[in-house]
Amino acid sequence: MSIGKVIYYHRRKQNKTQEQLCHGICSVTHLSKIENNVKEANPKTLQMLCDRLQISLEEESKKSQLLRQKLDMFYETMERMHQEKATILFKELQLEKEYIHCTEMIYLFELYMLRYYLLLHDFSAYEKSSTEIHRYISKFSPYEKYVWNLLQGIYYGKVEQFPQALLYLSRVEEQAEQYETKITEYYYFRSALHGHLCHYSLSIHYAYKALRVFQNTNNFLRIVYVKLILAVNFIYIGEFEKGKEILDQILNDADILQDSETKELSLHNLGFLYYRQGKMEESIDYYSQSLQIKEKDSPSYYITISSMAEALIADGQNEKAMKMLKEGLDSNQDHKSPRYIELKILYLEAAGSQKALITYLINQGLSIIENHLSTERGNKYLQLIADYYEEKQDFASANHYLQIANQHLKNHLFNIGSPVDLSRAKVR
Repeated sequence: MSIGKVIYYHRRKQNKTQEQLCHGICSVTHLSKIENNVKEANPKTLQMLCDRLQISLEEESKKSQLLRQKLDMFYETMERMHQEKATILFKELQLEKEYIHCTEMIYLFELYMLRYYLLLHDFSAYEKSSTEIHRYISKFSPYEKYVWNLLQGIYYGKVEQFPQALLYLSRVEEQAEQYETKITEYYYFRSALHGHLCHYSLSIHYAYKALRVFQNTNNFLRIVYVKLILAVNFIYIGEFEKGKEILDQILNDADILQDSETKELSLHNLGFLYYRQGKMEESIDYYSQSLQIKEKDSPSYYITISSMAEALIADGQNEKAMKMLKEGLDSNQDHKSPRYIELKILYLEAAGSQKALITYLINQGLSIIENHLSTERGNKYLQLIADYYEEKQDFASANHYLQIANQHLKNHLFNIGSPVDLSRAKVR
């Protein structure tokens, strides 16, 4: 606790001037230095100033400790995904903001507020506050620097800028174990990030670390999410039995707990499992079940539509895929969004209009291929464009798109791009 800043806080709160507070105790210059932590007051002077303000050093110290405990509880609540409780604590802490800014918790308070904005997916508030806080980064403690880098990693992961996310998370990997009793979610987000980058073995490695930490803290909801990440990674590497066993367990738990969100995720990922196995009938059935309980027009809803459309096209049910995709396109107003463009690509693919598909891919789809589609799907479309030009004997254009495909693959291999399709597993 910075007692000088606390004295300043109470003096301002009581509408006292420096002259009124220090009269007969010390000079105004001396008080100014105390309040600004330029000079440490002797105990007698300090006690006289506190007596005049009618405050107790012991009580102020106790209040500071209680606020630190509330701050720690605030972060823990967010890690446990208790948004309602986190909102209550957020409002309580905001009422104490001016006082907290007089303590050594000033930067930690602002960093934990950043985590709250991420919980709400309020990225504009996060970006604004992050810019303001960054000015003081040189004053951060080692722990605060760790939290800063972690939050930047989480933020860039949430806005789908995965290379930047990996850069920030990699910076503090050595500190993750040191601080895991304070911050339990590092390995969880690291695992999710490697999953997006198609680094399945690394994702599994960090998922097991995350599972250990969450089991130690009895964070049951996050344990479920880690298991979903594990299941999806096992599916990608062809360990279908392991993936299905985990998903069946989660689905059973979701039914017992009447947790519709976890249920819809499990059903979606079972659809994905059967799709990877080439069992389109079962895949379509599970995707359909997931859609029935998802909130319509939500991001997750469109992800399942895209996945189900892929399965329908693979099964030769193009007309059914087109009907479903058209409904999704009609309800999506942002024609420049990655979700809309992905649905449009699938619609044109289902329609069998090669020229229209390739034209749209070139004019609208290349950025989506680079930043939002899996390497497998991205390379499929790039190869399609190259083949189209090769058939027309436009070998220069064909070679151009083959080079883009090769670069797309290299980006995936060297960590600078190519995320997988989003929300195969829940990441929050």
